[in-house]
Amino acid sequence: MTNAAWQDLPPEQQREEFAKQALAQELVGVMREWAGVYCRLARDLADAFGEEEVLDILEQVWWDLQYEGGATWRAEFDRDPIAALAAMEQRWRHGPNSLSAYFGTIAHPVRQPARWELVTYSCYHDIFRELGERTLGMSWCMSDLAAVRGWSPRVVMDFPHVLLRGAGFCHQIRRIVAEADPALDHWSRELSEQVGWRSVRKLEEP
Repeated sequence: MTNAAWQDLPPEQQREEFAKQALAQELVGVMREWAGVYCRLARDLADAFGEEEVLDILEQVWWDLQYEGGATWRAEFDRDPIAALAAMEQRWRHGPNSLSAYFGTIAHPVRQPARWELVTYSCYHDIFRELGERTLGMSWCMSDLAAVRGWSPRVVMDFPHVLLRGAGFCHQIRRIVAEADPALDHWSRELSEQVGWRSVRKLEEP
């Protein structure tokens, strides 16, 4: 949406923006339903075959899928990582992500071209909290880090605040660095302890 105040827009543009918001809300509902079905199926598998084994498998599969997806942007990041990071921020702010997984998200570039912060106050993954399945949700959410590693071996992501870990918002920081640990390219139990489903389990333990 334009930066102009709503009441200053021509009526035709107000109607267009209203239609977009209605579509976005409908899409968020569909995404929540999809995540809810996934959650119930994953819980059935965890109950049948063991929570730790199933959650590790799910977490690793999500990691691999997101890494491969992120790698589709690698050529752009190889050419010019700063320009590619800025372009990615614009895609998330104005593209399809703004109408689905990140509807209600505030995305903003920090005054540093090699750094992009994303603050999310609501997400369709809220369904995992509502269903009391934060560990299942986090096994999916941690794969955002994998997507970033797919973009470039010079881009890393920090996840200091996470809704599913009890914060009031999600805060993701993507940074271009001179060098990063290549171990970050692969899922590991250590990563799970830091940012995956195990990080939630630690918080839930008495």
